[in-house]
Amino acid sequence: MEISNFLENGNIPKEANNSGCNRMNLCTLALLILVVVPLLIVCFLCLHSQSPEICWAHATSPSDDHGHYIIWKWNFTDCSSFIRNDSDQKLEILQSGMYFIYAQVTRIKEIESYFTMTLYKDENILLNQMTGTNTGEKTASINFGRPYFLSKGEKLFCTINSGLGHILKDNQTYWGLYKM
Repeated sequence: MEISNFLENGNIPKEANNSGCNRMNLCTLALLILVVVPLLIVCFLCLHSQSPEICWAHATSPSDDHGHYIIWKWNFTDCSSFIRNDSDQKLEILQSGMYFIYAQVTRIKEIESYFTMTLYKDENILLNQMTGTNTGEKTASINFGRPYFLSKGEKLFCTINSGLGHILKDNQTYWGLYKM
């Protein structure tokens, strides 16, 4: 009870009266907020800025090469240090990182089996497979898009079952990627 009476009467010992300390802590906090935090933000923005170039590779107008691979008409935008089109129609990754890969295939006539586009990494690693209906509507499209982490040296290519005779080859059948 002595302690509660002691505090109730407002008799606070000098050691407990730390208002000078509180003012000093407030001044330090204000200094941190006004000077250090904006400086850290500026440093973060300067050091963490993204490269202004965006690599985008887009392939259209597929044609048969009478072999295993499809020949695509490629359009590259700022990709010289990220990817290249190999002589065997594979895209070779030159810089590891996240890439968004997308594709669409449009069927223009009915076929006996389902139509499928398959995206491979290297020779036999399946990344994605899209399958569409073989009958019904006069035309039908299948598409996908998702990010992948790709490593330097990996090669990408895609195949379409049943040849290219059943698909629309212009702007409705394509695939590509961009560096994220």
